[in-house]
Amino acid sequence: MDQGGAHRQGRPVTPGRAVLRLGISRDFLAQDGSSTMDPQAMATLQAVDGLVIEMLEQPAQAPITRADLCRYDALMIKRNPVDAALFDPQAAGALRLRLLARNGVGFDHIAVDACTRAGVMVHTTPDAVARPVASSIVAMMLAFSHRLLPRDRATREGRWSQRWNEVGRGLTGRTLGVIGLGNIGLELLRLIQPWEMRHLGTTPRVNPAAYGGLNVEPVALDRLLAESDFVALCCPLNDATRGLIDARALARMQPHAVLINTARGEVVDEAALVDALRSGRIGGAGIDVFAQEPPADDNPLFALDNVILGSHNLAYTDELNSKANRDCAAAIGLLAAGRRPARLVNTAVRDHPRLAGLTA
Repeated sequence: MDQGGAHRQGRPVTPGRAVLRLGISRDFLAQDGSSTMDPQAMATLQAVDGLVIEMLEQPAQAPITRADLCRYDALMIKRNPVDAALFDPQAAGALRLRLLARNGVGFDHIAVDACTRAGVMVHTTPDAVARPVASSIVAMMLAFSHRLLPRDRATREGRWSQRWNEVGRGLTGRTLGVIGLGNIGLELLRLIQPWEMRHLGTTPRVNPAAYGGLNVEPVALDRLLAESDFVALCCPLNDATRGLIDARALARMQPHAVLINTARGEVVDEAALVDALRSGRIGGAGIDVFAQEPPADDNPLFALDNVILGSHNLAYTDELNSKANRDCAAAIGLLAAGRRPARLVNTAVRDHPRLAGLTA
C-alpha cells in the first residue's frame, strides 16, 4: 500500500477478465502514512487476478460515501460508518458494492439491515479478535488483582517502606461474571481456567453445547452483578445492551468488585460509573472504550486512581492485526472467485438477487 495513499493496483488484469475494484480505508495507514496492512494479507490481495486496489479518498474513520458504493465491488474498512441512507434506491449512481469486509468484530456503526436489503454482504473477523480481546481482559484482571498500578506508583515515588500497605486480591476461588457468551466471552473463560475461578454468565440465547469444560453457570444479570468479583462486558452494542450498566446495575455490584469494559462505551452509563467509583460503591474499573471517542480531555475517569484506561486499543497486537487483515483478504479473494465468504453478519443476504451468481 503506498504511503501517499493515492491508489495501488493489484495484479495486471488478464484480457477478458472482469475487473473487481477494492477500496481500502485509510484506517490501514499509520499516522506517518506508512501501511499497517499485514504483508501476507496484501500479497493475497495482489495475487487476485483482475483485482484493482485503491485507497479511499476520505480520512481514516470518515464515513463511507455513496460514491464509494458506486465505485467499488468491495470495501475493506475498520471504523468507517456506513449509514442506511447510502442505500436509498433514489440516490444518485448505480450500486456496485457487494461486500463490506470489516476488519474487526463490532458492526454497530454499519447499517446491516440496509446492506441486506441492498444485497451487500457484511463480513467480520471474529476469529481474529476473540483471543486478543479476551487476553486484554485477563491482563486487566491481573493488574487489579496484584495492585499493579498503585505498586508501580509507590515504587517510582520512593515509598518503599509502604510496600506492604497494598494487599492484592487473588483470583482463585473468586467469581468472574461474563456478560455476553459469544466468541470473546467464551475465549475469556478458556483463558482464565488455570486460576480456578467460579464462572457466571448471562446471554440472551443460552447455548449449553458451547459451554463444555468452561464451568459456566448461565444466570440472570442481577444475580451475576451481585455475586461477581469481576464483571467483564463481552457483549455487542445493540438496543438491548445500550446503557445496560446503569446506576441500578452498578448498585447491585459488590463494593470491592471491578467492572471491565472492552465492548463498547455506550453499554455503560459513564456518569453513573464515575459516581460509583468516586463513592466506593464498586472497587474499580478497567475501561478500554468510551461513550465518546476520543474522550474529552476533562473526562472525570482520568482523575480516578481506581481505574485502568485504554484507548480502544488494548487488544491491538500483531496477532490481531495480521489475522484480521488476512481474514478480510481471504473474503475478498472468495468474492473474486465467485464465492460467498462464510463469516457473514447478515446471512439472509445470501438469497438476494444481486448475489445469485455466487456459490457457497
